[in-house]
Amino acid sequence: MLLGGIVIVFGGDVLIGVAQRDVTVQVLLRVQWLGVVLVPAGYIHLTDALLRASGRDASRPHWVLLAAYLASAIWFGLVASTDWLLLDGSGAPLARLAPGPLFWGFSLYFALATLGGLAAVVHVRRAALTPTLRRRLGYLAATFLGPALAVYPYLSLPPVVLPIDPALLLLFAALGNLIALALTTVMVYSIAFQGMPVPDRLIKQDFVRWSLYGPFIGVSIILFVRVVPLIAAALALPRDTLLTFGIMIMTVVMPMLVSRVRPYIDTLVYTQDHAEIDYLRGLPRSTFTQADLRSLLENTLVVICGALHASSGFVAAPDERGGYTIKSSVGSRRAVRQFLKQRLLTDVVEHLAATPAYEPGAVPPAESFRPVDEFVLFPLRAPDGAVLGALGVALPEAALGAEARQLIGALAHRMELALDTVSMQRQLFGTLRTMAPEMQSLRELNTRLEQATPASLERLDPDIALLPEFSQWVKEALTHYWGGPKLSDSPLLELRSVRRTITAHDGNPTRALQAVLRRAIENLRPEAQLDPSAQEWLLYNILELRFLQGRRIRDTADRLAMSESDLYRKQRIAVEEVARQLALMEEPPQR
Repeated sequence: MLLGGIVIVFGGDVLIGVAQRDVTVQVLLRVQWLGVVLVPAGYIHLTDALLRASGRDASRPHWVLLAAYLASAIWFGLVASTDWLLLDGSGAPLARLAPGPLFWGFSLYFALATLGGLAAVVHVRRAALTPTLRRRLGYLAATFLGPALAVYPYLSLPPVVLPIDPALLLLFAALGNLIALALTTVMVYSIAFQGMPVPDRLIKQDFVRWSLYGPFIGVSIILFVRVVPLIAAALALPRDTLLTFGIMIMTVVMPMLVSRVRPYIDTLVYTQDHAEIDYLRGLPRSTFTQADLRSLLENTLVVICGALHASSGFVAAPDERGGYTIKSSVGSRRAVRQFLKQRLLTDVVEHLAATPAYEPGAVPPAESFRPVDEFVLFPLRAPDGAVLGALGVALPEAALGAEARQLIGALAHRMELALDTVSMQRQLFGTLRTMAPEMQSLRELNTRLEQATPASLERLDPDIALLPEFSQWVKEALTHYWGGPKLSDSPLLELRSVRRTITAHDGNPTRALQAVLRRAIENLRPEAQLDPSAQEWLLYNILELRFLQGRRIRDTADRLAMSESDLYRKQRIAVEEVARQLALMEEPPQR
């Protein structure tokens, strides 16, 4: 609201400066007051939010804000439809409205809202416990009057109060605008940190990025447009033509300039963490994605089949459901489909696991190849010897001479490296996804401690979602979902999401915990258009059958057509996903 008021006032100044009729100037002067009356209401709103975030005056009724905006609406109504607050003034040499009978009453209201907000900032700063919060609130207090200084209607003061030459007054106004700009910018920067559960570096980065791609580029282009007429007159060139080419060049050059400057600014923002941030920034370029894997497998198959004059080939590798799928194939697709109709890839890979291993770089022995139907199969192994998948080439067994085996072994090693790399990346990304709630909670906890006041510390709840036993508690509560001590006495009853829903369940914490667990599971329900065989549906079905429906392990395994050992493994993953959802649900409702 404060920034909106400033925009309206300064936008009105621009329009008034180019208006050609006095009637238009008078109307714009009154419309401009919409921004003036918004500023005191914005100050009251900001003060209320700051006091609530610090834990002070948290019981303040919401009608205070409603009254502030209602008062602003009344003031603007008086400006727009009566002469009680302002009278028609003059348009030259300075456009202004004369003060009315209630002008000093509005000035008192404006001053009380502004100075009262400043007093509240100082009050909160004194109660701050950490040097960081005191420093930020010090910035806020020092720049708090910026919006007020920017929009207060000085020109409406009686002339006797300001016996100043108009040219000198314009100079003072320009300098005042620059000072107000600097104060408001620092004020916005200091407010950006209040109550945000993200690290300072991210807020600084967002602020710098917004400043570079927003005001910096915008102001640069506007200044260029204003300078073009002078350049066109000096060079005797058509103004419109020069303006068209100039804007086109500026829109290309300015983003390039910003991209050049940003790394140096980021170095200042990430003073201590720039090495980690630089590495993470380059991670997308160094990541070996699934698309890269498919491309490498396909190109390798093309080389193998072309060199050995094979009609077709394929590579089988693990999928996300724990089975195997064809990652890439070349040549006759019909032959590959026919092979898959007669054989299960899981059985084929298990059959290849019995073949003898060999040292990397050596020629694979003939025993490492298994002829199956019209294909010769070769196992793809991880560095520890575990089978990653299978390479199939439509080639007679008699054609597997030493040179052919050496070629297949050398190129298969590249496939093995790629499959192993993608597998490790998948595990790392999975680990990062499971760590996301903990990292987010730690960031929020750090922010809450950094912005702590004695009043806010009283509301600092322990975050049990960060404890290492959290996943085990979730599993126990799900196991006793339909009743049992692991549910009625569960530490999960201390979750904020459970306490928020107790009232809706007649004060029964056990039923509230059941509802929260049910909602966490429903949050994992995939979209309807997703393939029913996808990993997401499998995990959701396990949770629904095992816990919401209470089916036994054997019944669930039969229903999902999987072994009990595989079910136990998938169930553990599903429970971890429920724990992750519960951790996300711990966020306050306003976030």
